[in-house]
Amino acid sequence: MRMRAVRMVPLLVLMALTAACGPAQPPGTPGAAFAAQLGDGPPSESRAEAFGAPPDAPTLRLMFVGASVTEGWFASSRSRTYTALVTRSLQASGRRVRVRLLAHPGATAEDAGRWDLAVASDVVVVQIATNDWVTGVPLATFDTAYAEVLHRLRLTSATAELICFGAWEDPSSVNKIGVSALSYDQGVRSACDAEDGRYIDLSGVYMDPLDHGPEGRVTFHGPGDLFHPNDRGHQELASLILADDGLP
Repeated sequence: MRMRAVRMVPLLVLMALTAACGPAQPPGTPGAAFAAQLGDGPPSESRAEAFGAPPDAPTLRLMFVGASVTEGWFASSRSRTYTALVTRSLQASGRRVRVRLLAHPGATAEDAGRWDLAVASDVVVVQIATNDWVTGVPLATFDTAYAEVLHRLRLTSATAELICFGAWEDPSSVNKIGVSALSYDQGVRSACDAEDGRYIDLSGVYMDPLDHGPEGRVTFHGPGDLFHPNDRGHQELASLILADDGLP
C-alpha cells in the first residue's frame, strides 16, 4: 500500500450523535431483526469545528463512516467512543482538526451507498460489514456495494488515508445463508486494497471477552449489551487505527 504523509492537526469539539438504545445482543448473535430494524434511513451526522490554533494553521479533515459501533454503541460516554479517542490523539499534535461522523445503527453497505459521501477528507475510517453478515446480504451484493462506497470516497478524497474495518464478529461464525463472517472480511480487504487503503481485522478485539459487556452497564446510549464494544473495546479499536501508517 502506498504510504501517505498525513499532516496532524488539534483541538476540536466533537458534537456526538444522539440515538435511541437498541435491543441487547450477546456476542456472536446480534440478530437479523436488530440490523434490519435499524438499518433504514439516513445516517446521523455530526460536525466539529476546528479551533485552538491560528486561523491559518493547516486542518486535518477526519471522516468516520459506519454503523452502531461508529455511532458509539456501547461506550460509557461520548468521550470514550473510538471516534472521540482517535480525534483526541490527533489533537495532541497541537493543530486543528475537523471531524465529520456519518453513522446509522444497522447500516449495510447498500445503505451507506445512499449517503452523501462527497466530503473531501484527509483520513477516512469505514466501519461497514457487520450488518451485511448479520442480515444475510448475499456476498456478491455486499462486495459490489462495499467496493462502490470505497470508490466514491476515494474519488472525493484521492490522497486520503483510507482505513477499512472488518466485521465486528467471530470470523468463523456462519450467518443464515451459510456464509462466514470471514468471507465478508475478505471482501472488505479486497476492496480496500483496490482503493489503496489499509484493512484492519477486528476479530482479535472482538474475540477478547474483556472487550464486551457486562450486559446492562450504564452508557450514554442506555443499558449496554454483550455484543457491542465496551470502553476497553473502543480503546482497542482506536489503538488499531492509530497504530501505524500516516497516523501517530
